[in-house]
Amino acid sequence: MTLVFETRKYSACCKLILVLVVLIASHLAVPAANSQTCISSSGSWANAALPQAQSSSFRVVYDATPSARVMDAVAGLSFSSAYHFTSLAVATHFDSTGVINVRNGSVFTPSTRLRYSPGVKYHFILDVNVSAHTYSAYVLIGTTQTTLGTNLKFRSEQSGVKSLNNVGDLGTVGSLKICNIVVTAALSSARLILNPSTTNLSFGKVGVSSSSNQNITLTNAGNSSVTISKVTVSGVGFNASGSVAGLILSPNQSATLRATFAPAASGNQSGAIVVSSDATNSPANIALSGTGVVAAHSVALSWHPSGSGTAGYNVYVGLDSGGPYSKLTPAPVNALAYLDTSVLTGDSYYYVVTALDSANHESAPSSEVKAVIP
Repeated sequence: MTLVFETRKYSACCKLILVLVVLIASHLAVPAANSQTCISSSGSWANAALPQAQSSSFRVVYDATPSARVMDAVAGLSFSSAYHFTSLAVATHFDSTGVINVRNGSVFTPSTRLRYSPGVKYHFILDVNVSAHTYSAYVLIGTTQTTLGTNLKFRSEQSGVKSLNNVGDLGTVGSLKICNIVVTAALSSARLILNPSTTNLSFGKVGVSSSSNQNITLTNAGNSSVTISKVTVSGVGFNASGSVAGLILSPNQSATLRATFAPAASGNQSGAIVVSSDATNSPANIALSGTGVVAAHSVALSWHPSGSGTAGYNVYVGLDSGGPYSKLTPAPVNALAYLDTSVLTGDSYYYVVTALDSANHESAPSSEVKAVIP
């Protein structure tokens, strides 16, 4: 088939928007001990073994969800499976007064009056020092972290324990579900590093009334979990949506931000994405740049029919002769013409067309034509 083109002039404008969308692949799910997704207790003990016995300093995190407003449920760490309250060297407690407290030696004590609600997920963080028989406990609700206690003593009956290798859970009133149990390095030896895939994101030339998307990957490159607290965008004319506040990435896990640039007018634009977290290299700053270009022309393509049995045509465009080409038509067109309104002043474009039959078999591409936009 023979492909020809002509250029046409037009004008357009639109509003400048920067859209930020978070994509978290399913493989980012936090692993649980012994590959168990959750353990749950209502009247009898439930246990989950840690990947290996911990005999020095370490951090363990888990999500706890109470079933009722008034509970009596305990969860914590033990050596071997727990079948008695005295088995737990480290313990958190949803008590009958409606607050969360922690074990300190011979008693449970609330360092703060943190009330709990049924069905809410509470993310516990326990920094444990087995040799010193002490631990510190924190709970994260959304993006707010509360200290339950620091340098707490192991339960008196476990003051001589040599290692811990189990998470135990018992709900005597109500039920308590424990999920996402993860063991990482001790806070003192932890490396909390969050690396963006780029620190400079350039969109190049983007036509006014058009948009361009690019991805930024945030990777936990340390040996302990990193919590992202917020994502902000600065710069006149930029905006953002899809904050990842509260996202917790385990070591080697990542999250993807999709940035979209849609200029409102011609000219250079600049800004920045700032990702704040508890990583030591926080905040991560990604510089943004792009140039809005008034797309004052269009390219009108036409071609001769390819023969009987043709069900439609696909149109492709590339920025270099020979490709690679990107498909312009979201669905095959039945006409023998196509108008490309996304071209930019000063650029060159290379077009090919393919034919499809009723079984959606696609032909080889047509000869290439070049369009130079004045």
